Amino acid sequence: MKMYVNMMETIVEEALDVMADSLDCCTCEQCRNDIAAYALNQLPSRYVVTKAGGAISKADTMRIQHLTDVRTALVQAAQIVKEQPRH
Repeated sequence: MKMYVNMMETIVEEALDVMADSLDCCTCEQCRNDIAAYALNQLPSRYVVTKAGGAISKADTMRIQHLTDVRTALVQAAQIVKEQPRH
């Protein structure tokens, strides 16, 4: 039974939901998955095991620099996917 989760996945998915309309690229399921995967590969992992750890990690990721890093990774990922979509 898996007892750990990469909080960065949730953070990237939430940011992608907010930014999707402004990325100027396709947001079909395949493209969204490609954008998220590329962005996640550019960002550090944030694995947690407990709900308390998740809350602490989420609070830490709310720092302005961290949010900027996530948004930058998503914009770069969207540009790459836009140039070579796989849908």
